[in-house]
Amino acid sequence: MDLSVELTDSQKTILKQFREVVKDLQLTNSEDAFLARWLIARDFDMPKAEKMLRSSLELRRQYKIDSLLNDFKPPEVLVNYLSAGITGQDKLLNPLWITRYGKTDMKGILRSTKKIDFMMYIIYLIEMGVSQVLSEPNKFKRVPDALVQTTIIFDCDGISMQHVTNKKFIDASIKLAKLYEAIYPEYLHNVFVVNAPKIANILRAIMKPFVPEKTMSKIHMFTHDDKLWKAALLEHINPDQLPVAYGGTLTDPDGNPNCITMVGMGGKVPKSYYFRYKPDTANKKSLSIPKDSKEQLEFPVKQAGALLKWDFHLEEGEISFAVYRKEGNELIPIVPSNRVDCDMSTEEGEVRCDEPGVYIVEFDNDCSSNLRSKKVWYAISVEDNPALSNPE
Repeated sequence: MDLSVELTDSQKTILKQFREVVKDLQLTNSEDAFLARWLIARDFDMPKAEKMLRSSLELRRQYKIDSLLNDFKPPEVLVNYLSAGITGQDKLLNPLWITRYGKTDMKGILRSTKKIDFMMYIIYLIEMGVSQVLSEPNKFKRVPDALVQTTIIFDCDGISMQHVTNKKFIDASIKLAKLYEAIYPEYLHNVFVVNAPKIANILRAIMKPFVPEKTMSKIHMFTHDDKLWKAALLEHINPDQLPVAYGGTLTDPDGNPNCITMVGMGGKVPKSYYFRYKPDTANKKSLSIPKDSKEQLEFPVKQAGALLKWDFHLEEGEISFAVYRKEGNELIPIVPSNRVDCDMSTEEGEVRCDEPGVYIVEFDNDCSSNLRSKKVWYAISVEDNPALSNPE
């Protein structure tokens, strides 16, 4: 966005006044393009923009973001297994990020690193992208009055229910979303979610109460119809900036169409990275499930929008886990059955119940390779969604 073109004369006047109002602040970036972010985010309401800017600076101080690029050492597991990177620019010269979320083993990552380190690594990547644009204006052909924004391709190929119900990831994502909105207003230009299965809508529904509608409107979701989403990408991105795997002409020097030297492929996190600890059985109930058997637990949900939360682990091995809603004699899948390996750490998750009724949590010990019974320690609850009564 070029402010010299996009802003009206009255908005430019407000921007000058805003500069005077916040002149007492020690800003690392005093460009008009930086100051305008807060006004645009608050529809040029100067008191609200000032409050937002001052709050943002306090958050940067709390999280030591101004020194992050120098002082933060990213955990090796994040560098090696979290798939995210810049491949080029979109047609408006915004940095183009690609993250292969479906190929990233989020459960393994969150078994191997602290939640705060995961969050700070994402902030670290954002700061790195901003710094790259500011330090290389010729490469990004940036004019002084242009807002630094970004376009993201969010690839869901390979996504599973563990990507969209893992409680640690959901908690970290919600906190990150709030930080992002508070610290980087108007930084997001477009997000293209590609290869999105239906379960991706669960994550969208979880995040919606915490993300402003203006930001949600920048998110464009596409299924596995690659002809459709590749055409959409090429409307906004030149082919030479886009990997061949996404419809462009860009490759690695060895011809790899995924450009893995710029964006890693994620992959399964080796258990050698995992934290070692014994899961706590306090305040949990137990079930012994014989081989080739299943147990179904019923939970009444009285309020639409309530959260069904779970925390369970096995004493050994893995088990299939699913959540259903009863509709007469039929069980409607809410969380489709998937095998969970949770003997080294707990499996925590939650799902929003869009309709009241009876919900079934199922543990299934039916597996061709299974030779024994399994003991499950679990804590499952239904809680009202605080976002419904106290939206942000």
